Amino acid sequence: MSGSPVYHIYCDESRQTKDRFMVLGGIIMDIGEIPAFDSTMKKFREEQKMSAELKWSKVSGQKLNEYKRFVEYFFALNDTDNIHFHCLIIDNHQVNHKKFSKGDYELGFYKFYYQLLLHCFGKKYCTNENSVRLITHLDYRHTRYKLSTLKTILNSGINKKYKINYNPFVAVEPIDSKHSDLLQICDIILGAMGFQKNGYHLLSTSKKAKVELAQYIAEKAGLENLSDNTQLGTDRFTIWNFRLKK
Repeated sequence: MSGSPVYHIYCDESRQTKDRFMVLGGIIMDIGEIPAFDSTMKKFREEQKMSAELKWSKVSGQKLNEYKRFVEYFFALNDTDNIHFHCLIIDNHQVNHKKFSKGDYELGFYKFYYQLLLHCFGKKYCTNENSVRLITHLDYRHTRYKLSTLKTILNSGINKKYKINYNPFVAVEPIDSKHSDLLQICDIILGAMGFQKNGYHLLSTSKKAKVELAQYIAEKAGLENLSDNTQLGTDRFTIWNFRLKK
């Protein structure tokens, strides 16, 4: 990605409560690249007659080829360094909200977002020399927590942990996925990851279209699967199986 000073990050989560493994991740894009992305997506939707929201939960055999084209567009941008994807996978069986979050599930959930945004985005893109600004969008959800508090804690964390001498997180705000194609592609990739990590691709009862699309995403990313950590030094598409403290 270029050294432009403003990036937008679009974050979502998958398999938050009902499965063993939860996945949180985000897509980051230079603010100057977003209009071209939106224009191409508008054309794609018109050509494919795909006006509805694109979601992992809606993947079907009837629309598999259209979803594959959507994924192909993402990886065309990923391969040319115009868009990056980073995620972390959490083992819900190891989560101890009682010990680390005062028994507050919501607080624990946002602590994981803190880890994702601080280490996978803040550390990766911010230096004191380039003064990158990060505008972060989280998929809208009902919560009593203020995202402005998360922004404050993120800036404090990056100042302290990585010695960044300015506040790179200029906004953390909710967004409705219905109005964001970037959030929708994030939903699809995370959905495929949660699908594989939780072993649904091995079940005979799973939709064949989802099994095929998940493996297609892995192949496009140059990976054997969407479950294992990506190699150190990988920049454009990373998976991190997060280790929790005992």
